[in-house]
This record gives sequence, C-alpha cells and structure tokens, in this order.
Amino acid sequence: MTIDMTRFYQVFFDEAGEHLAEMETLLLELDIEAPDPEVLNAIFRAAHSIKGGAGTFGFHDVARVTHILETLLDRLRKHELAPTVEMIDATLQAGDLLKAQLAAHQRGEEFEDPQIAEVCARLEQLSQGGAIETVPEPPAGPADPCACWRLVFAADLLGASGDEREAGLAAALAELGELERNVSADVPSDRLAWRLCTEAEREAIVEIFDFLCDPEEVEITREELTGGSEADDGFGFFEGAPGSDRGADQELDGFGLFGGSPGMDQVAETAERERDEQQQGFGFFETAPGAPEAAPPVEEPATPRSPPAAEGGAGSRPPAGGRRQPQPAPGRQPQGESSIRVSVEKVDQLINLVGELVITHAMLAESATALDPVAQERIFDGLANLERNSRDLQQAVMSIRMMPISFVFNRFPRVVRDTASALDKKVTLNLIGEDTELDKGLIERLADPLNHLVRNSIDHGIETAQQRIEQGKPETGEIVLAASHRGGNVVVEVSDDGAGLDRERLLAKAVERGVALPDNPTDKEVWQLIFAPGFSTAKAVTDISGRGVGMDVVRRNIEAMNGRVEIDSEPGRGTRITIRLPLTLAILDGMSVRVCNETFILPLTVIRESIRPQAGQCKTLAGKGNVVHVGEEYLPLVALHQIFGLSPQQVAAEETILVIIESNEGRAALQVDELLAQHQVVIKSLETNYRKVEGISGATIMGDGRVAMILDVDALVRLSRKTS
Repeated sequence: MTIDMTRFYQVFFDEAGEHLAEMETLLLELDIEAPDPEVLNAIFRAAHSIKGGAGTFGFHDVARVTHILETLLDRLRKHELAPTVEMIDATLQAGDLLKAQLAAHQRGEEFEDPQIAEVCARLEQLSQGGAIETVPEPPAGPADPCACWRLVFAADLLGASGDEREAGLAAALAELGELERNVSADVPSDRLAWRLCTEAEREAIVEIFDFLCDPEEVEITREELTGGSEADDGFGFFEGAPGSDRGADQELDGFGLFGGSPGMDQVAETAERERDEQQQGFGFFETAPGAPEAAPPVEEPATPRSPPAAEGGAGSRPPAGGRRQPQPAPGRQPQGESSIRVSVEKVDQLINLVGELVITHAMLAESATALDPVAQERIFDGLANLERNSRDLQQAVMSIRMMPISFVFNRFPRVVRDTASALDKKVTLNLIGEDTELDKGLIERLADPLNHLVRNSIDHGIETAQQRIEQGKPETGEIVLAASHRGGNVVVEVSDDGAGLDRERLLAKAVERGVALPDNPTDKEVWQLIFAPGFSTAKAVTDISGRGVGMDVVRRNIEAMNGRVEIDSEPGRGTRITIRLPLTLAILDGMSVRVCNETFILPLTVIRESIRPQAGQCKTLAGKGNVVHVGEEYLPLVALHQIFGLSPQQVAAEETILVIIESNEGRAALQVDELLAQHQVVIKSLETNYRKVEGISGATIMGDGRVAMILDVDALVRLSRKTS
C-alpha cells in the first residue's frame, strides 16, 4: 500500500502562499538604511520553508529558485551584505516568479519561462558582491562552521509507503548538508539513526520533518565534532566558566604566549550578553530551561515550527565584526495560534443548511399564527427559543466566512511602489481599519476594483514631485485605504491628496462623447461621468490607464456585489471614492412590500423613508417622466407595476406608498401598494436556478413557502428612465 502524496499538495500550496505574502510584506517594510535583524531572519525563514516543502514534494524548479534566493537572504541576515534597493527589487521579482511556478504546479503544469534564468542569475550576482568590509575582532572562541545532528526515529514513522517517503526525506535533508543514513548499530531494529552535518540551524531540520510526520517523535541531538576544538580539550566541563572567555585566546595557536591580547575584554562582554539572552529564551532554546551551561549536550524534543507571521526571529546573534547592529523592533512577537484548514465548499454547505433552518423556522412561525397564543403557550415559547438559537447559530456560522480586509489591503504596498516607480512619482500608502471583517466571497471580488482605483489615483490624482512643490504641497503624495463598519455595511474608502477632478474638463469630454446631462448638473452628477463606459480624460493611453474601461468595470463589479460607489472631490485637495458593501452575500436584512398580488424584498440599506403622497405632489415633467416633489427636489417615480407588467389595484399615485431609496443613479421613489414586514432573508441566486432577470438581484423563500424576488434598485431606476 502506498500513500498518495498529492493529497498533501494543497496544504503546501496554501502555506507557500502565506510565506510569499509574508516575505513581500516584510520586504516592503524593511528599512535598508537600518535593517532590522528580526525582519531579515523572518524573510529568510519564509524562503527556507518554501524550499524545504518544495524539495519534499518534488517541485525541484521551485526549490532551485528558493535555494538561490536563500543564499542572498542568508548573507543579508548574517550582515555579510548590506541590503540595497536592487536586492529588494530582485527578491520581489523572485517572489512573483515563485507564485507563477506554484500556480502552474497547482494546475498540474510545468512553468517554463526564460525569466527564470534571468532572475536566478541576478540573484547569484547580488549574493556574490557588495559585502560589507568590517574590521574583524577576535572571535569569542573557535566556532565550528557546521554541526552534526543525530536523528533517531521509528522506521514506521513515515507511514506505509516508507521507502518512497524516506527517499523524499533524505533528499530534503541532503540539501541542508552531508547526510549519513543508518550510522549506528546501538538502536533497536525498529528505529533508524541518521547523522546530518550542516550549517543550518536545528529549526531547519524540524521544518523538514514537520512536513512528513510529527517532529515530537524524532530525537534530534547535537553531536560534538572532533578535531582538537576547545570543547574537546575541556570535555565540556569548562564551557561558560567564569573568565573562560577572557582566556579564550590562551587556547588558540598562540599557546598562551599572547594572553590578554587586545579586544578580549569586548569578546568576553559579547559572550556574557549571549548567555544572558539564552537564559531569557532568545537563543532559539539551544539549551533546555534551567540546564547548566557547562552540561553536556542533551536530547531536545523537536517542536513544530511556528508560521512566519507568528515568529519574532529573536535570538539572531550579532556577528563578530565591528559593525554595530540595529536593535530588533518590539512589534513582532511570537504568538501561538491553533487553527484548522477547512475547504470553502464545506463552509458554504454549512451556511446553506443554516439558511434552510431559518426558512423552516419562518414556515413554522407562519403556521403558528393560526393557533391561540394562550392555549398553545409552550409552542410559542419553543418557537421563540428556536428563533433566538437559529439567529445565534446563523451569526456564528457566518463569522466563519468572515476574513479581515487586510487580505486585500496587504497587496497594495507593492502595487503603489511599482506604479509610482513606473510613473516617476513619490507616493506613500496609509492603511486604516485592516482588521475590519468582510465575507470571504466579497474580499476575493473586491481586489480587482480596488486595484483599478489605487492605480488611477496614482496616475490621474497624484501630481509629480515638481508640480506638488510648485503648489506648496509635500513632494510625496499620499493615498489612504480605509475600511470600517457603518450600520449593516462595510465602507471602503480610497482617497488621495492629489489634484482632484476637473469639472470643466469632464463636462467638455461629456459633450464630445454625446453623453446626456441635465442643464445644470450637480457636482455629484458630473463626478459620476467617470464611470460611463469608454469615458476617460487621459491625454494618452498607457499600460496603466487611458482606455476608459477601468472605472466602468469598477462600478459593474461593485453593483454585482449589491454595493454602491460614491465620489467626492475638491480641486487641488484630492478625491475620495467610497464603496459601500453588505457584510455578506448570503443573508439580507430587507423590507417586504406588496405590489398588486406579488411580494418583493427591498434591502433595508437603500431605504431612507416612506411617505404617503399628497395630491399635486406627483407630476409629469417633459424629458423626465413621472416625478414626485419631496423636500426641495424632484425625484423620479419608479412604478414597479409598470416595470414588471402587473395589474395595479390603485391607479392614483396618492393611494399608494412611496419608498424613498438611495441608489448609484441617485435618489428615487418606488411606488408600492403596502409595506408588509421587516425580515432577515436567505439570498438564493436566481441566475443559477433560473436565469438573469433585469431589476431582480436574487430571490428568497418566505415563511409561507412562496418565493419573493429581491429588488435591484440601481437597475430599477435605469429601467424606469428607459420606459419614461
């Protein structure tokens, strides 16, 4: 019997994607003038984890690229090289290449691209040059360049397909150094003993075992190397003894003739500081807590590696060189997190079942209306408890699909950096409200509209550094991405401090393209022109903008998510684009209304008020059709019975109810016969189960078992304008 290793592929792909995202975030945060050792270590560990997993699962092209990348990162974290902008660019480019390779392997394909050789050559060139010249200090005792580790584990630990997985494990370990298998005869026959000599740290060995088995079941013990080292001469009895560091130079090639050589006081202080760090847990736990420093090597239980996002990287020792290293930032601390990976399909199935439970409760409540509440008190109490528990369960299940919007926001530092560099502009990005949670389905669909908006803000909004200085602004422009909860919606804002929209230029372009506008359009109506298909004020078409399709796509994508987009702009001060989205696409808070004999659901988020019109309040204006005078403005009157071809029971508008709604097309009044009740309904896709119907965004099942249509107010306003 053999184990199909492909079933573990998805776990590797998911973890590799997380490591790449972590690498990109840390690279963009890195201060090349004063690099944080903690950040450099975290970047290295992310690349190293990808290489180990790729080697284990046989993705040798990925392992090859990460091996070369790892060499550069290793020299950076050891401060043998100083980070440069070119190195950051090359590492980001390598990250993009790894993403493409992983995506190809997910599809079961091989990624062939001449760019692979170019990126690898560039990384190798960078890793071979630019070393920092430092004045070496005497080392704090001779340190072996590599260590030997004894690895003992059960022969059946790798599962039924032992030979196959053992070969994969051996190949992965061999990439770390020199591997010897079956090196000891003093272990039971059901256990294996290997020896690995490597410069890598113990955590790297644990990572490799973590992909195939539980590292807790592997004995990983460091062996002392022979060859006349200080440790051998003292047999481990005098390690760390008081004054041993000051006498270290007595045991070198000077044979004690040059004791007290210059610099030994500093060496002793460095060694003492390292011991203090180890006692505080910052030495990567090289000795067990409480063990004396002079004790011989002891067996340590292997511990699974924490994900890069949770690792602080503390404990990286300063090099022996004379270059002073920056202190680690206190922001990133190790955090333990317990979680499991569940496929989205299972979560969606659970949400659907909860939705059916909500519908079933509504049906029971509808049937119970015919009962006497006094005589059947226990039934009504049970229904009340069922409603409360169903709502709690529904909210708990919905929270599973909720993800912080940082999953989208975190990709934009790279977008801003690359776009600003291509346009030769100076731009900073400020992220606000990254912990705001949104449905996973919405987050995935929000990335593309936000990408268009951010790139357009840099291209059309932010001026060049020279222009900003001439206008008395800082030479560096700012783009702000903010998210927050407001009412039952998530509000995402993209704002900049650039030039703002030019009203006259937009109007001239509208006249040129023949776009219909009112005689005296408001600023809001003028700003909406940029969402018209094919509308662009760019003087030239570039690879970033100018074709007039980006903003049109933004609007259509937002509306497809039952959202709305608004624009505010002030010339010379900047532009703010606001996107309002529902928390989820599965549940909707709505108002049921009756039109003729049909029931429709109107989303609560679009309702502003409802009124009973007075005589003379409804009028017909040339070019605008039927309107209603509300306050100081005339709102278009949307007669639902006309749009859906229903026979009205009330002919006069004064006998109906008008619901004032807010849409992307502006405010409007929907004419209905009756307001029924407020509901929380489960959204069912009409397009999936039937076909797309204009003016309808979905459907739901009411408590009496009937199907009610959910209204799309934006489409209804457009339809009303066409019919009038």
